[in-house]
Amino acid sequence: MIELLAGFHHDVVAVKAKGVLSRADYDETLVPAIEHKLQDHSTIKLWYEFSDEFEGFSVETLWDDAKLGFFHLTDFSRVAIITDSEWVANTAKMMAYMAPCPIKVFARQGADEAVHWLEAG
Repeated sequence: MIELLAGFHHDVVAVKAKGVLSRADYDETLVPAIEHKLQDHSTIKLWYEFSDEFEGFSVETLWDDAKLGFFHLTDFSRVAIITDSEWVANTAKMMAYMAPCPIKVFARQGADEAVHWLEAG
């Protein structure tokens, strides 16, 4: 499940992942939120938080995630990944090398630092 989060700057899409992410999470929540923000901004920032209840991605969602990155490759100016999961953090760090924008991983206890970093860009 992807939950939209409120209380962020107007150019930020903020989400929290819980359980197993599915294609519907992308199609019904994440992609529409991104496309809505892009109507008002040439680039946006992404806050992608993984809760303790996050279990993983379905196989179809891995493909959807790759498509999202491809189709919105230059739409992000910064991405903050917030997680205490080592495998999520390591995966995000590997993907950061291929992304055209800064991606930074923060532990959940560093969420305040993540907000400042995201807003600074």
